[in-house]
Amino acid sequence: MTSLAARQVETIHEQWKANHVAAMACWRFGELLLLCIEAFERINREDEGYRLEIFRGDQPYRPEVEQELEEVYKKWTLVCGHLSSFLDNFERDGYKVEHAKRFRTCLREARGILTDDAKFFTSDALADLRDRAIDEHRRGETLDVDRP
Repeated sequence: MTSLAARQVETIHEQWKANHVAAMACWRFGELLLLCIEAFERINREDEGYRLEIFRGDQPYRPEVEQELEEVYKKWTLVCGHLSSFLDNFERDGYKVEHAKRFRTCLREARGILTDDAKFFTSDALADLRDRAIDEHRRGETLDVDRP
């Protein structure tokens, strides 16, 4: 009888250990997602800052900077696209992964940034908004905005 009890305790211990290892892996994965989010936000800030400086006339447009930013977005999207399948696996196994929602938002934004405008802006809703904006402008119902 003691050997049966010992085996039960050992089984419980092994199962707990396996669950604990998986839970810790999930937690570490959530921390990795946070690093991905922070990297995306840093890239995005650099991109927006560069475009704002051009808009303000503080610096000229430089195609090589545009190309470099695009390459960084592509690399980020490639790496994080692979992580997305691991995230799906954790969630399929019943784990709630910290930072998952924001990570997916960043991944969707990066893919949108990399999508050619002609392909990205194809929905009927966007076409309707565009057409309405053009019509309003033609009717003189819009305001001209001066550059700062």
